[in-house]
Amino acid sequence: MTPAKAHALRIVFGSAVSVAISHAFGWPLFYLAPLFAAMFLGIPGPWIGWKKAMNILGRHAAALLIGLVISEVFLRMPLACILVYGLVFFCIYYAAPTAPPFATIFMSMSVTLVPIMGLQGAVLAHHVAFFSFVNVALGAVLAGAFHVFIPNPPAEQDPDAPPAPPPEPPPIPPREQRLRNALVSTLVSTTAVIIFFSFNLISYALSMVYICIMAGTPSSNANVKMIKANAMACLIGGVTVLFAYNLLLAVPEFEFLILVTLVFSFFFARKITSGKPTSGMWLSGYYTFLILLGKSTEVNTGADSQFYMRTVEILCAGISSLLGIVFFEYILNRWSRRKRWLFGRKNPAESPAP
Repeated sequence: MTPAKAHALRIVFGSAVSVAISHAFGWPLFYLAPLFAAMFLGIPGPWIGWKKAMNILGRHAAALLIGLVISEVFLRMPLACILVYGLVFFCIYYAAPTAPPFATIFMSMSVTLVPIMGLQGAVLAHHVAFFSFVNVALGAVLAGAFHVFIPNPPAEQDPDAPPAPPPEPPPIPPREQRLRNALVSTLVSTTAVIIFFSFNLISYALSMVYICIMAGTPSSNANVKMIKANAMACLIGGVTVLFAYNLLLAVPEFEFLILVTLVFSFFFARKITSGKPTSGMWLSGYYTFLILLGKSTEVNTGADSQFYMRTVEILCAGISSLLGIVFFEYILNRWSRRKRWLFGRKNPAESPAP
């Protein structure tokens, strides 16, 4: 068995088990548990290790505490709340290149979802914070367990050859690029928060989660191809979940839900582990599928319009966040060119070669 096949099997069976556990117990926000499990399971290569996993959980818990503080202290002061959000978002996104995998997305979700639920009362905000941590912890435990059950096969190499050096971590972008990426993601997320709080959009809280996923990859903001791929991922996840939803309407049984999850997870896992440049797009589409699949089980049988509207809302939220990234990138580019013109400086890349 190749490492790609082992990776695919972990995604398929790990996601199915997370769906089975979360839907069987049905705690608050249970539909997010498969999403978090898929994020951990989607990391290629060997298991990230419990030290790094605990680092992610620690950052997530700290963000949840910040969300509770915002919910109980700053929600009554709109201007101060916006300033606090801008500062918190900027710190999260600026530290993204040095943070563990998905820590940025988990933290941005926490500081937004908890205060949004806090609009309905402090008790609900505390419940959301607790069960959000449970969902992320369950995802980490399942990922670690399935790396034990389905490990990567040992690499074949000459026994007399020296051991291969560990893979080098990805390069950290220069400070100016980190500031720019963090500023763009902060503007997109803060704008979404202002809209949600201004119109009291509590029932659309899941859309804010999806915005955090799209805006939580600041290293890809300037990449137009990546933005197009993410937009396509929204559509892929939305189309596939429509098929799954109609199958569940025909056979509304728990066992059939697990079977549907296995079939569609296998379809996505083959694309994700294919090694092609589009594998990241299919992974994002899988996240969309799991979010919408979890919400579809909350819709009463026959309420098709409610599910379709929820699907359109989440897809529009994701595409709107991508358009926001393009817009703010354009504004910053215009401002940078104007600043160079005002101060008589040119971009070194624009200077003629000697």
